[in-house]
Amino acid sequence: MFWAGVRYERVQGDGPRVKEISEKHSVFMVYFTHTGTQGKSLTEIEADMYTKAGEFFMAHNGWVMGYSDPLRDFAEEQPGRANVYLKRELISWGDSVKLRFGRRPEDSSYLWQHMTEYVQTTARIFDGVRLDNCHSTPLHVAEYLLDAARKINPELYVVAELFTNSDYTDNVFVNRLGITSLIREALSAWDSHEQGRLVYRYGGVPVGGFQANSSRHEATSVAHALFLDLTHDNPSPVEKRSVYDLLPSAALVSMACCATGSNRGYDELVPHHIHVVDEERTYQEWGKGVDSKSGIMGAKRALNLLHGQLAEEGFSQVYVDQMDPNVVAVTRHSPITHQSVILVAHTAFGYPSPNAGPTGIRPLRFEGVLDEIILEASLTMQSDKPFDRPAPFKKDPNVINGFTQFQLNLQEHIPLAKSTVFQTQSYSDGNNTELNFANLRPGTVVAIRVSMHTGPRTSFDKLQKISNALRIGSGEEYSQLQAIVSKLDLVALSGALFSCDDEERDLGKGGTAYDIPNFGKIVYCGLQGFISLLTEISPKNDLGHPLCNNLRDGNWMMDYIADRLTSYEDLKPLSAWFKATFESLKNIPRYLIPCYFDAIVSGVYNVLINQVNELMPDFIKNGHSFPQSLALSTLQFLSVCKSANLPGFSPALSPPKPPKQCVTLSAGLPHFSTGYMRCWGRDTFIALRGSMFLTGRYNEARFIILGFGQTLRHGLIPNLLDSGSKPRFNCRDAIWWWMYCIKQYVEDAPKGAEILKDKVSRMFPYDDADAHAPGAFDQLLFDVMQEALQVHFQGLQYRERNAGYEIDAHMVDQGFNNQIGVHPETGFVFGGNNFNCGTWMDKMGSSQKAGNKGRPSTPRDGSAVELVGLQYAVLRFMQSLADKEVIPYTGVERKGPSGEVTKWSYKEWADRIKNNFDKYFFVSESETCSVANKKLIYKDSYGATQSWTDYQLRCNFPITLTVAPDLCNPQNAWRALERAKKYLLGPLGMKTLDPEDWNYRANYDNSNDSTDCTVAHGANYHQGPEWVWPIGFYLRARLIFAKKCGHLDETIAETWAILRAHLRELQTSHWRGLPELTNDNGSYCGDSCRTQAWSVAAILEVLYDLHSLGADVA
Repeated sequence: MFWAGVRYERVQGDGPRVKEISEKHSVFMVYFTHTGTQGKSLTEIEADMYTKAGEFFMAHNGWVMGYSDPLRDFAEEQPGRANVYLKRELISWGDSVKLRFGRRPEDSSYLWQHMTEYVQTTARIFDGVRLDNCHSTPLHVAEYLLDAARKINPELYVVAELFTNSDYTDNVFVNRLGITSLIREALSAWDSHEQGRLVYRYGGVPVGGFQANSSRHEATSVAHALFLDLTHDNPSPVEKRSVYDLLPSAALVSMACCATGSNRGYDELVPHHIHVVDEERTYQEWGKGVDSKSGIMGAKRALNLLHGQLAEEGFSQVYVDQMDPNVVAVTRHSPITHQSVILVAHTAFGYPSPNAGPTGIRPLRFEGVLDEIILEASLTMQSDKPFDRPAPFKKDPNVINGFTQFQLNLQEHIPLAKSTVFQTQSYSDGNNTELNFANLRPGTVVAIRVSMHTGPRTSFDKLQKISNALRIGSGEEYSQLQAIVSKLDLVALSGALFSCDDEERDLGKGGTAYDIPNFGKIVYCGLQGFISLLTEISPKNDLGHPLCNNLRDGNWMMDYIADRLTSYEDLKPLSAWFKATFESLKNIPRYLIPCYFDAIVSGVYNVLINQVNELMPDFIKNGHSFPQSLALSTLQFLSVCKSANLPGFSPALSPPKPPKQCVTLSAGLPHFSTGYMRCWGRDTFIALRGSMFLTGRYNEARFIILGFGQTLRHGLIPNLLDSGSKPRFNCRDAIWWWMYCIKQYVEDAPKGAEILKDKVSRMFPYDDADAHAPGAFDQLLFDVMQEALQVHFQGLQYRERNAGYEIDAHMVDQGFNNQIGVHPETGFVFGGNNFNCGTWMDKMGSSQKAGNKGRPSTPRDGSAVELVGLQYAVLRFMQSLADKEVIPYTGVERKGPSGEVTKWSYKEWADRIKNNFDKYFFVSESETCSVANKKLIYKDSYGATQSWTDYQLRCNFPITLTVAPDLCNPQNAWRALERAKKYLLGPLGMKTLDPEDWNYRANYDNSNDSTDCTVAHGANYHQGPEWVWPIGFYLRARLIFAKKCGHLDETIAETWAILRAHLRELQTSHWRGLPELTNDNGSYCGDSCRTQAWSVAAILEVLYDLHSLGADVA
């Protein structure tokens, strides 16, 4: 670094290139002041350091080569680095010193007070200040002093010079210090392309850019710039480029949509560095050696006027076109009037040929008509060689002078006929106009004003009226749309907003998801598919996105949106509205279509969302955006699907009667959208409360409850419904979720208890019965529930119908044999065997190669913890119904092998479970079992064939704590939840297995074709990956037991902190939902459903619980 400093100061291209070696300019940089040391020996100087004279030995300020953290004061001790002075890393400034402020005013009270008085005096006198080399001032000091200055002048304009090489770090300074603008230098550009890039970077949004949308997050952006053609104390552009580049570079700067500025001497063609320390001459007085005709003064005046007018008139959009290696065109566009100003600048970074003629470039082509030529300007040598190099410059000994041998040629506000740059005849091609260049020479600048044609203007005015009405939510156009949308129910709204590719195909009308060239299919056919992309594209003004290209290239996307809506009878009026509006959109300039497409589609989307919220219960309608977003997500899963209906209902069913095609609930998208894979028993009823009860959809939920009840067989409801045609009874848990949902329905729905006496048309009234027609065998719902309880209490062993390859290609023969029953001592429901997997953790091995085919990863046979909790909740519910004589039953009975009868009342059964739950499920600190690798947890099961699996820490026990909180000892429950927090909690979901378990495998990959039996073909589906829906029950359980144990306030805060990740996922996922699962630590899982019903429902239930606690505002 020692030599690097010498290299920079003496020979480096971007350094000062000092040639002189003297006491003033020593070979090596001087790091300390030499006050009072001239003529003294080193020994004398060292002795002075310890006297009063030592107070004037001070370190110089400067900047540090290669220093990576400008937020840290380089003079302080640097962790991991030696002192920058000792390492000679500092490029020092001999005209300033590094002041030692310390960390607080008390560390150097005089200095802080003195500088405070200084900045307050400055703020009293001036409207603005410049923070020179802002990065070299300790941040806490700058904050303190600027706060003091703003007490004097609250509107103080603060500009700063920063060299951090990081937009992020720049923004830290801007936000911490309240900097208005950052100094940006056009002279940093090395060619015209880079100059144009700087104009675009610092100068506004792109032409045709999207309108601001308050419902979307702002994209990060660079700090506001004060863009200068030349900053103070820097070399003249004449030294780095050529004198002929002064005018075009100044013109390019003036076209930037930001603050602009210059430095005295630029307009006067001063060809050298005006050094702020060494320069002793004065500037020339106006009218005495310099006036409006000097240098490029006249052109700069015109350019500055143009810059101001563009700002005042709202020309906020910018487009930069590199027409030639030396020619840059900049367009400033008004998004209000759609007028444009186009400036073409022929730069001259190097000296052109002395007799250079016009540069041949393509014509200037634009959409619209030419209003006027605002200005034409050029700078030439007053000689027979217009671009000759200037003779060696002579400095005036008294004043700062510049070149005088150049001529400025300037014309302002002229018609095309008087142009000296363009041919005097324009050419038209439809709505496009073309101007050919006749005399565009180096150093030339021309600016024109352009307006829209009359025809597109009429369409644009109509679009502007519509987009404004949609934006402010009032006006005739808005009222017309609102009248259409107000008639839509949630089913119709689902069709307008969602419908994935398979669902659209299922309609049978030839529809499919829109396929954007060079991008792919959007995730939804409805408006959400487009909005999800526009939400990403518009804040960044990514007009190069394939969606924008597709809109500019043709009208296909507009036609798609309008035409697909005709597939839905209720949406035909909305289709007609879109068609009429899009006709105007098709007639405006193509470059504006993405902007107005977004304004219209987003506006309609917002109206549809408002209608969704209007149809929701007060908790959602009057709530904040989080529950509203989740409620909106539920519409993704609830739709009419031709290939997945509910079984036929009894004609005797009480009103309201079900429609011919009922709404069904998709387990998740896109994998479970249609056909037999759409409706899963457990998924449906785990999600039912969050997705339907909390959103007020009780009538549709009633039909789903009754529809599944109609298929009861073996005391179970099916795992896969398949419209009732081929239901599969291979799950033990769906029946308990179904009955638990009936409990919730009775408690939550208006007149909810009436469902208990609804007629259920039993398809399989006997286990060996063939399917019965609707109405052939009706039972009341409470009878069906009683039968399910009775079958479990009696116990049943059965073999799945059609057992074999046809229904499961991977299961071994023993897996088709099922058993359910109730433990006579504990009352716990049990079932399954080691060859099947009857709970939600249902992964069956399928890899012959790895040897796991037919081997379930998680059998969970015996008594699964969540089933015992659900069972207990259902029994207490039945007990309450019996006590109120709502049902004619009081309990269950069974016959033994010898005919003996055992009777349990619902209360006796529930009490038995309660008395045994903690005894058999809680693993206390004193547990001695050798396979109990975790203490103070609840077991995952009791009585499993593989007994060690009982003791695994999994995410299932919080379900029991939530649905049956009185089943557990509160202190035990809290201890177990704390263990879950430590070992299972992930960013978005819950680990399905303790990471310290030998079977833990965190990353699910269903395509894994290895020989590792623990992961092959995704065998670890529930052996570590983090599922989202269990986190809902975990959070709800913590709220319940935090209240019981005195930890509620901190748990509420903790819950909201966790939920931030779910809100972020909702806002950023193209599917606008929550995924089925994630891999390790919340990482993306490619095989997961991108949006899952029970994930969304479970989190909505958490928000409802927070709302009920009065804590629903994050």
